[in-house]
Amino acid sequence: MRRNAGAGRETERPGGARHRTESRAESRAVTEETGVPTMRTTRTAEHGRSRPRGRNRLAWALAAAGTTLAAVMLAGALPQDGEARPAVRGGADPATTVSDHRPGDRVRHLAEREVCADGRDPAESLAPSPDTGVAVRRIQERGELVVGVDQNSYLWGYRTPDTGKIVGFDIDLTRAIATELLGPDPRIVLRAVPTSERVRLIQDREVDMVVRTMSITCDRWQEVAFSTAYFEAGQQVLAPRHSDITGFDGSLDGARVCSAEGSAAEDLLEAEGRALGAELLHVGNHLDCLVLIQLGQADALITDSALAAGHAAQDPGMHLIGDPLTLEPYGVAMHLDDTDLVRRVNRALEDFRGGGADSGWQQAYGSWLAAHMDHANGSAPAPPDPLYRD
Repeated sequence: MRRNAGAGRETERPGGARHRTESRAESRAVTEETGVPTMRTTRTAEHGRSRPRGRNRLAWALAAAGTTLAAVMLAGALPQDGEARPAVRGGADPATTVSDHRPGDRVRHLAEREVCADGRDPAESLAPSPDTGVAVRRIQERGELVVGVDQNSYLWGYRTPDTGKIVGFDIDLTRAIATELLGPDPRIVLRAVPTSERVRLIQDREVDMVVRTMSITCDRWQEVAFSTAYFEAGQQVLAPRHSDITGFDGSLDGARVCSAEGSAAEDLLEAEGRALGAELLHVGNHLDCLVLIQLGQADALITDSALAAGHAAQDPGMHLIGDPLTLEPYGVAMHLDDTDLVRRVNRALEDFRGGGADSGWQQAYGSWLAAHMDHANGSAPAPPDPLYRD
């Protein structure tokens, strides 16, 4: 496991000024995360194929060039003043099945809300409280909040090519949480982390929390604690427009389908993708999957519908296929022992959601997601209702 993966830090000082503080080792780690995709290939046993794991040097060299491709697409996707943005289908209204592609395809009943072994909804969290406990006091005494974020997810957490600043919906939420904990003009350290390192960084207390489109699941509750849900999405297939892939069905037979390591998409593909005959590719970050598709080294990717909408907006040659396959709430992840911090974050989320059209949630949605998320039922976007365990 890469102990320093994604250790790039961006410090936001009071007043909004930022500066980069990277050691030589941290700079190498950021380059490793965002430059060359680390690919692990799993081929289906049904087809008599082996399951090689490791690095292909030529592929990595091509992938490094491909990252430039993705960066160019991102720069081109940034809207100019007055410029219309393409609407991309996404949102949190999944169908309960995926229609057949060919005779004999299995219909998947995947989009059901998860229920944990104790009968709870995984989105249930601890009730909000203004109290200051050990974890909150530790942050306040340090004088800064250290948050694991993404720098590659367009609309959610991404580094803009013009300013180099990390921006997006998750970053707006991070500022709201920091203000709750530290007061006006809080000092925030944004640490770019790959998907596969989120849990470890929380457990090792290298970050105070992760705000990075992290799905709340029953299994993850065994490793980290979560806030209430602040957004809902689901896993969805993204493929080139010219592709013959029609959904999460038999059209994936023989296709190279990519997902990020440690993601819910990886779990879904490992559980369901083999039976469809798909060749599974796992990389450190979902943006790496888009790079591999651009290079012709992958045929499709699966990720959260909200993230996939960002990819499709970023690359007009891609499109979302079918409906979301799962129903997954996003939450802020924290250390299991930091119950006082969980309650304070939930208090911040109460304020972030409150206020109707003028709420922080609606303002962030309007700034980042409104032009790219098409809610299938035509309803106005709204944050999920909070669920509490106590």
